[in-house]
Amino acid sequence: MFSPDGTQLAYVSTAPQGYFNVYLRPIKNGQWAGPAVAITTDNSFGKERLYFGAFDLHISPAWMPSGRELLIVSNKDVPLGSGHIYRIPARARGLDEGKVVRAEQTLHRARPDVSIDGKRFIYSSTAGSADQYNNLYVQATGGGEPYKMTFFDYDAFHPRWSPDGELIAYISNQGGLPQLALLETYGGEQRTVRITDRRWKRPMGVLSVRVLDDGTDALTGARVHLKASDGKAYVPSDAYARVSGAGDRIFHSTGVFRVELPPGRATLDIVKGFEYAPERLEVDVKAGETVSATERLKKITELADLGWYCGSTHVHMNYAGNLHNTLENLMMMSEAEDQDIVNAQVANKDNRILDYQYFVPGGGPHPLSQPNRVLVVGQEYRPPFYSHVFMFGIREHLISPFTTGYEGTAIERLYPSNTDMFRRAKAQGATVGYVHGHFGEKDPINEGLGGAKGFMVDAALGTTDAIEWSDAGRGLFAPWYAVLNNGFRVTATGGEDSISSMHQSKLVGSVRTYVYTGAKGLEMHLWFQGLREGRAMVTTGPLILVKVNGMLPGDEVKLPVSGGVVEITGWVRSILPVEQVSLVFNGEVVEQVPVSGDRRSVDFTRTFKVIRSGWYHLRAEGAPADRYPMDTRYPQAFTNPVWVTVGNQAVRSKAAADYSIKWIDTLESMAGQWPGWRSEKEKKHVFAQFEEARTIYRQRAAEAGAAPLAGGR
Repeated sequence: MFSPDGTQLAYVSTAPQGYFNVYLRPIKNGQWAGPAVAITTDNSFGKERLYFGAFDLHISPAWMPSGRELLIVSNKDVPLGSGHIYRIPARARGLDEGKVVRAEQTLHRARPDVSIDGKRFIYSSTAGSADQYNNLYVQATGGGEPYKMTFFDYDAFHPRWSPDGELIAYISNQGGLPQLALLETYGGEQRTVRITDRRWKRPMGVLSVRVLDDGTDALTGARVHLKASDGKAYVPSDAYARVSGAGDRIFHSTGVFRVELPPGRATLDIVKGFEYAPERLEVDVKAGETVSATERLKKITELADLGWYCGSTHVHMNYAGNLHNTLENLMMMSEAEDQDIVNAQVANKDNRILDYQYFVPGGGPHPLSQPNRVLVVGQEYRPPFYSHVFMFGIREHLISPFTTGYEGTAIERLYPSNTDMFRRAKAQGATVGYVHGHFGEKDPINEGLGGAKGFMVDAALGTTDAIEWSDAGRGLFAPWYAVLNNGFRVTATGGEDSISSMHQSKLVGSVRTYVYTGAKGLEMHLWFQGLREGRAMVTTGPLILVKVNGMLPGDEVKLPVSGGVVEITGWVRSILPVEQVSLVFNGEVVEQVPVSGDRRSVDFTRTFKVIRSGWYHLRAEGAPADRYPMDTRYPQAFTNPVWVTVGNQAVRSKAAADYSIKWIDTLESMAGQWPGWRSEKEKKHVFAQFEEARTIYRQRAAEAGAAPLAGGR
């Protein structure tokens, strides 16, 4: 930002070590006229802060009219949020002499701007927990109480005064997409500055596309990856431009769209979920003309015909992004991604509770559900210590508080535990599970317990139904296999944690759960019942099924005391190539099934002699180079286990029990170091739950026999 006299530039840089700092530098005739001066310097909070790291960030400089002072946002000495608004001298290490003029848990959007007289500044705020949305506030530059200027049920952000101070320009996402708006400073008139015409520097053409379902000839929604002749991505003017977690630039369409493009060859990859083959469309765009094209999408399989229905277990609608999202838009994206069930989650973003108004008591589907697409509004309960969890099908009310363990707040303590809150949710009929359990290939027991720290406790106590994969990864198999080998039937689910109001986020439905409901079809309660019973598979693209003696995942095959032979059939269909298909018994790979041809189809039948109770499941994986156009690290799919019981023998493993005990020991040690316990009584309550779970694992270890871990041919 230029100083009032135009001789200096205030800017944010990550120099010298990668952390945000504010600098001043003289400028003349468009050229630097001297060295940069650091107004702020690298400073450590002394420990990691939730979402904001150990090192302070200093951002959003705004000049006072004198040119001798700045307003900035800094989280120096602030445990949560992007910081307070400071008034500081515009000189080296000015923050050291600065004064807090607004103490608030800002979240990057404050962006203060000073009025022409220097007496006031306008900024965007959620006012702590008072607002779900960003609204505009004005406050004296010397401090004091702010005055609220807008009262929107959508976001207003990035405010700027007009040169005469009579208007405030800002970005509004009323109606969905962000757009320029004006607020009359004295009078309150509001108006949107609408784009009525786009005037390009070069000639442009128009591409008009229709996407059809080849099986029905009907228009169908789809995700579109478009690259124009200049190598850039373009989107229709009424679409929200997105960047996937993998970095792909995309937009979602209802099946009809028009987009302005430079002349030349445009390439479009059109994608719809995991059961339609992606299609590539190449079109020559001509300047000044409209070119029309139609693409047909063909299914590689129809899992609904087999009784399987899919949906992510982790979708957010509004979560601090620039889009003002709606349930209708979420349903549109889900149709484009071919999700059968849309599981949206109310959640806190620090002190805000987002989308709470869409929760409907009763525990059933949301009224916006359609015959072929069910909408569910549940909750993500988000304690950073024990880890985040989903709760779907709550009958009466959302679970509060929405988190624990937030430093510097009234809910800093680690009480109640996830176990306590799971029990409260289950008392209301909810299906619950840990979300984004771990990322990557390493065992989370060596990685600070990953993103499901309380999982081992709740698996033993029977208080969690599931644990969720949020991307392809093998590391989370270690704790899940340990739980299964202790005989606990906890379901693996897939949910990508999409934040669908943001420009860049995982795409809706990019990691999903297929659940078997059979001939009963698509219905919310049946789907979650199937999930709880383990009739499910997890996928980032490939589709995978397994049967043991004709029994599906979640089922149990019973053999006599002497054991017996089981027949295992496996099936893989994939829009992405897979490199390996692995059959697993009790956590050990017992056969690598050959993959050949185009590596998109595998069928096999095998027989095995089983002499010990256990479980089988099937895994398929591909290479990172083959992940496009899916939003994943690499193609991966796996089934939940089919259980095999020999006589009355329980599934037990001493190694798995010892692993689980070590996990809880680590968790207890971490909890013991937490500084925010409010009372010894609360601490003893939580630690008693840890010990109860440990006692169960000790008993399972004692029950473990010395039989071999894997079944043989």
